[in-house]
Amino acid sequence: MNEIFTIGYGGRETDEFIALLNEYEIDTLVDVRSQPYSRFAPDFSKERLSAILSRNGIQYEFMGKSLGGRPADSHCYTYSPQRKKKLLDAKKCESRDFYQRGISQLKRALSIGRRIVIMCSELEPHECHRGYVLGKTLDSDEIAVTHIGRYGEPLSQSQIRETNYQEALL
Repeated sequence: MNEIFTIGYGGRETDEFIALLNEYEIDTLVDVRSQPYSRFAPDFSKERLSAILSRNGIQYEFMGKSLGGRPADSHCYTYSPQRKKKLLDAKKCESRDFYQRGISQLKRALSIGRRIVIMCSELEPHECHRGYVLGKTLDSDEIAVTHIGRYGEPLSQSQIRETNYQEALL
């Protein structure tokens, strides 16, 4: 079985972040932010992060266009009366070609032995599309999704599914 990881950088220092990637033996970071920049944590902006990762022997890949949490395609959202706004919908994303191409790229990289972490800004996986969209899509008999939690602890997709997240879409 292949394993894919996810991580959020929110509130983490760069050194702590790199140490976690090394602890999990990550060789490829896939950035799934729709807008890969941070004014609060400039080291996590696309260009700086790519350079930092390269110095640490980790490959950087940007896939925010195909797997980002704010797709331009309006068909990826469902209106939530409780929140009075449209929210990203995993089932609707899964039906879109651009999303399926992104998922296929991840699966190909896993099949050749890459140790991949999917990164977004939210620290908690249950508060991020990497948990309630990407994790739901990828978690299967062939792929185990492991989320790197707030304290660096491994969390399975089923563990975060138990957390009360995105209740309007589940």
